[in-house]
Amino acid sequence: MKREIAIIGGGASGFLTAITAKKNGKDVVILERKDRVLKKVLTTGNGRCNLTNVNASNQNYFGIEKMRQPIEKILESFTSQDAMKFFEDEVGIICNEENRGKVYPLSGQAASIVDGLRFYAQSLGIEIITDFYVVKIEKEMFDFKIISEDKRQITAKKVVLATGGKSYPELGSNGSGYELAKKFGHTVTKLTPVIVQLKAEKEKIRGLKGIKSDVEVTAFGENEDGKKIKICTYDGELLFTDFGISGNVVFNISYVFPIYKNVEFEIDFMPKFTYNEIFEILKKRRKILKDFTMEQFFNGVVNKKLGQFLTKSARIEKLSKSINDLTDNEIRKICTILKKYKIKIIDTNGFKVAQVTAGGIPLSEVNLENLESKKVKNLYFAGEILDVYGECGGFNLQWAWASGYFLGKNI
Repeated sequence: MKREIAIIGGGASGFLTAITAKKNGKDVVILERKDRVLKKVLTTGNGRCNLTNVNASNQNYFGIEKMRQPIEKILESFTSQDAMKFFEDEVGIICNEENRGKVYPLSGQAASIVDGLRFYAQSLGIEIITDFYVVKIEKEMFDFKIISEDKRQITAKKVVLATGGKSYPELGSNGSGYELAKKFGHTVTKLTPVIVQLKAEKEKIRGLKGIKSDVEVTAFGENEDGKKIKICTYDGELLFTDFGISGNVVFNISYVFPIYKNVEFEIDFMPKFTYNEIFEILKKRRKILKDFTMEQFFNGVVNKKLGQFLTKSARIEKLSKSINDLTDNEIRKICTILKKYKIKIIDTNGFKVAQVTAGGIPLSEVNLENLESKKVKNLYFAGEILDVYGECGGFNLQWAWASGYFLGKNI
């Protein structure tokens, strides 16, 4: 039996494509590699599903081919407000806006989104075939023959690649969609994990594993002209690991790594205080703690182990040094370390633990009026497989919903 539209990938963008196309009277089938659909959605937002962000705009999205991608029309076709209305009015999910515009289901469970979408798709009569790992697509005159790993075949007039990127491969997005696209003459930009833990200079983190701190982090990097610039600043929890840094502030800021060279972070361990305020605080501590050694100097200020590490970073090597012997100049050095601790970012911690893939099919190879391939008629793309990625905070799921809706409406 020939289908009108075969959607390869049962993730967020694949589902919105299928639902929208089906509501427009199209015959669709979803082909999913894993035993269940929407497995990656189940893990988003720490299992709570940060399904969109009310602040989403083109400024929150990036690309490798071009840093700013021309996706305004796609985003405007299905805004965050549209997404919330869709989930509330059609899927039956009550949305709850939290800090920084992040939106979650009121239940606090990603399973609510997964079940809601699955049941809604079934109610529309959308066919879903799981354990169908597409390894080959052949173009035959006006149709496509889609072949699975176990030799099953499906014929379709139109094919949508909504296979995701390479992040969390065990959940289904193993990068196979890129290979399918390449066989039709498409290229793929450099791929980089984002919303991920970062590897840093060993000497800047040695002995700090497990320490958490509420900080403010400013990212610096070289732009396309090789000029070092300040990129952005985020606050949140920082976690030191054996390989580098993690925590929500790192996830928020990791988007800069694929698009800037020589990325360096500047960490402010006391963001509630100015440099001068800290200088006065530390001078007062010199007086109060004059009978103690530097081992006790940071007690009650920052994590004790971190404080001792930062003391040595300020070139006060001996913790046995009397606090009373601290000079004003040494206190200034400590202030600088507390407010501007610099760490160079070496790499990410890889696709296996990354939430999103930066890079993909270049938008220059896609018709942005309907997301159809410019190389092969009736081949389409949606979601993370394209060279578009967003900041942390619901922006990437919003791209999946918006691109899926836009494609489903125009296919």
